[in-house]
Amino acid sequence: MKRIYSATGFFMLIVLLAQGHEFWLQPEHFFVEPGQVIPIEVLVGEHFNGERSEGKKTRLVQYVHWHQGTKEDLSPKLTQDHYGVVPLKLTRPGTHLIAFANTNTYLTMRADSFLLYLREDGLNNVIQLRQQRQETQTRSRELYRRCVKTLIQAGSVDSADQTFGLDTGMPLEIIPTRNPYGIKPGEWAEFRILFAQKPLANALVRHWTRPVNTVKLAPDAKPVGLTEAQQRTDVQGHVRFRLKAGNNMVSLVCMVPHTIDQQADWQSYWGSLTFGCRTTPAK
Repeated sequence: MKRIYSATGFFMLIVLLAQGHEFWLQPEHFFVEPGQVIPIEVLVGEHFNGERSEGKKTRLVQYVHWHQGTKEDLSPKLTQDHYGVVPLKLTRPGTHLIAFANTNTYLTMRADSFLLYLREDGLNNVIQLRQQRQETQTRSRELYRRCVKTLIQAGSVDSADQTFGLDTGMPLEIIPTRNPYGIKPGEWAEFRILFAQKPLANALVRHWTRPVNTVKLAPDAKPVGLTEAQQRTDVQGHVRFRLKAGNNMVSLVCMVPHTIDQQADWQSYWGSLTFGCRTTPAK
């Protein structure tokens, strides 16, 4: 979600600067050699360009590495009290999946700023529900969680390995229907969006591509050549985009009424999937 600027005052601006960002897993490289140790960071920022999240390790629900039926808990590799950097050794060739989920954080904002946020992320269902409930002038109360994944390719693609399409059990899942590392730039890549283990229809999904660039940019600066495409899922939760060479991210926000207690009115889930794409896909 892009930053939301409002005339409602400095306090609201600070809240949104702290919250209103994309959130993703970023390995140092998406294409590696078997046996290579690859650092993975949890980033937050604008324009698919960010800085390391300082979220507390105690907020982790899962931080796991999947490969060909094996599962490794990565949380013991976090040596400090925050998400930090995970050094991951990809011993075996193939496609590796890392999944991260954390606990809820509370957010409240003025009604006009909340409306801008909902419009930005295509959450028309929430806009309509607030109108039906006559809450359009009511301050929002929201709990939000992150559900993010990344795919890393070590050596060649094993066509029999379905790790890329694993459902990790997070509330919001972005699942490729075909291994992105077998897809060339310009070809279509399809993704299935699941919420609570069911297809999520009519959700606004973004596809970002950032050219591989070794130049360090200022946080939130827009990289040269960055592209973004948007599409809504069909009734089966499917969406597709043409891949481009570079670092790729598919992301969305899902929001539903919060009915468990009186702490909040809305529960949102922020999902992303990152992976690489190059002119010659992994064989």
